[in-house]
Amino acid sequence: MQDYLRPHLLTLPIHRAMIRSIEARLFAELAPQLPEPMVDIGSGDGTFVEIAFPGKRVYGIDPLLRDTREAAGRGVYAGLSVANGRALPFGDSQFASAISNCVLEHIIPLDETLAETARVLRPGGIFVASVVGERFPRDLLGTWLLERLGFDGTPYGNWFNRISYHFNTLSHTAWCERFARAGFTLVASQPYMSAAALKLFDFSHYYGAPALLTKRLTGRWLLAPPCTPNLLWEPLLRTIYNAPPGADGPYYFFVLRKDG
Repeated sequence: MQDYLRPHLLTLPIHRAMIRSIEARLFAELAPQLPEPMVDIGSGDGTFVEIAFPGKRVYGIDPLLRDTREAAGRGVYAGLSVANGRALPFGDSQFASAISNCVLEHIIPLDETLAETARVLRPGGIFVASVVGERFPRDLLGTWLLERLGFDGTPYGNWFNRISYHFNTLSHTAWCERFARAGFTLVASQPYMSAAALKLFDFSHYYGAPALLTKRLTGRWLLAPPCTPNLLWEPLLRTIYNAPPGADGPYYFFVLRKDG
């Protein structure tokens, strides 16, 4: 089985490597079942598709020009567009499948974007999406610490959501309702990342803060990937990477089918 943790540790700061490696494995396990052409709703800088969907005919859409230019430089997309989710620049039923990795929680307007995703998918087409759930702000390390000290941890969770541009942190039921409203039927779903893992995820944001400066100055998260101290974290992160899903979690992975 292909390993997705090591490639992310050699590419991204710790907090991104932790979550993206799990998501890459979840998406890649389904990749053979996803017919082409595919559309990536929120293609970003292209790192995720480069690692999880090599060789697939994927078209990307993202509202950020800078990220789209970086994605174009990777050469992994069949086509890229800079556009808002409320009006996708594609024809009706143009794609056989769609993916969206940790994007929908950032999107305003959500309902319009989901409806547009359904419009460009063929009837019966598969839509695979990972999203942030309602437990996210409650399971953060900062929230937990404040509550252990006798304070209200809610402001910390709200602050973290705000700086992360999380506009839609919904329960599993609420996400299903929004998908159904757009014309999707739930095929399968599972939570991922435990509450304990999310606390490490929160801490690692601060540990990895210098990577933000590296990215801004050089265009890369890591200056010398083969020598990155990220690899010192690998034994711990591999435990998280290999952990089975729990009964609930701060993130959800959905497999949906377009009605009709």
